[in-house]
Amino acid sequence: MQIRHARRGDEAHLAHLLEDHERHYGNDVAHGAGLPGAAFLTDPPHGGTICLVAEADGGRLVGFAILNPFFPAPKLSHGLYLKELYVAGHARSDGVGEKLIDAIRELALQRGNTRVLWTTGADNKRAQAFYDRLGIQRQDKIYYVMDV
Repeated sequence: MQIRHARRGDEAHLAHLLEDHERHYGNDVAHGAGLPGAAFLTDPPHGGTICLVAEADGGRLVGFAILNPFFPAPKLSHGLYLKELYVAGHARSDGVGEKLIDAIRELALQRGNTRVLWTTGADNKRAQAFYDRLGIQRQDKIYYVMDV
């Protein structure tokens, strides 16, 4: 298993994972709908979105982490916002999520980021148990969404 940046050539596999992610959260999505997003993630604008992928032996992508840089973090430093972390159903409990979290931590350190933050649904107990097991700090916050 290798964690690496998404790159050109990953579009088809990444699109499948993006669609699987949407279906996992109960969103109906057509086959192929993930291709534009996958193309964006494999060739993002400079300084923008970062996509790490988990590549299993044999080249199959089994997970991803999508991050966005933000400012300010504490003491006017820079941080990363983990927008999505997803592991394909067949690869859960194989350590993929932990490897993605480790790679996110290493990436943040390399970039000089001082904080990585993210949210999870209040009812997503499995994700919360995973993050708690890793010792990730919880903070009580209210999360707002403005659809436009």
